[in-house]
Amino acid sequence: MDNAGAVVGPLLTAWLLARHTPIREILLWTAITVALALFIREPAREHLKKPAFSWTMQGFPPVFKRYLLVLALFTLGNSSNMFLLLRAKEMGLPDYQVPILWALVSLTAMLFSTPLSALSDRFGRTRLIVSGWGIYGLFYLFLGLNGDVLWLLWPMFAFYGLFMAATEGAEKALVADLAPKELLGTAYGWFNLTAGIMLLPASILFGWLWQSFRPETAFGFSAGCAILAAIMLKFWVAPKQHTPHP
Repeated sequence: MDNAGAVVGPLLTAWLLARHTPIREILLWTAITVALALFIREPAREHLKKPAFSWTMQGFPPVFKRYLLVLALFTLGNSSNMFLLLRAKEMGLPDYQVPILWALVSLTAMLFSTPLSALSDRFGRTRLIVSGWGIYGLFYLFLGLNGDVLWLLWPMFAFYGLFMAATEGAEKALVADLAPKELLGTAYGWFNLTAGIMLLPASILFGWLWQSFRPETAFGFSAGCAILAAIMLKFWVAPKQHTPHP
């Protein structure tokens, strides 16, 4: 549903831009929509006592700790997606087509997330994540090197949607494969903390490389992080620990 909403929103934005609607009005309608969403109430749920989060890593196997380190490396190269759209606009893509480009990413992720998640159960989380991170690295590398061939942006961004579909569920599922069942809540806490805390420095570093050197340098750095993380996940994070369950 998240990806479906991410298709509709950009398409609506593209339609408004094509009608030469001022950016200020688009942002105003966006703020109104967000404000209305705050009034939506979720159905009542039974409150269950949740285990307390532990700031220590006691009880976790070394393979899970290695996974967090590799995840941190990948996330260091996973800067804000706004840089991707900025790159497309810098290459000369018309303003109204920029949100359509992102709608294509979300549409691809929506269509392929379920079948690719099923593949992770059949062939293993690691294979799918390594493939997804490899796609990410190639996408960033080609986007950085692509100078002005605008038509290539469309298959490339669809390619990026495959990365999202392949990894969004598999990365979380691998946590459940590697962490002890009794510490699963804390394991997901560490997973989200690791990914979240690296996002800000990732975007700052990417922006600094873009401004201080060239866009190719920033995109090359992100591609390098992704490919190195994929190799480390394959050969360092004990692949025998997370084969698919029969």
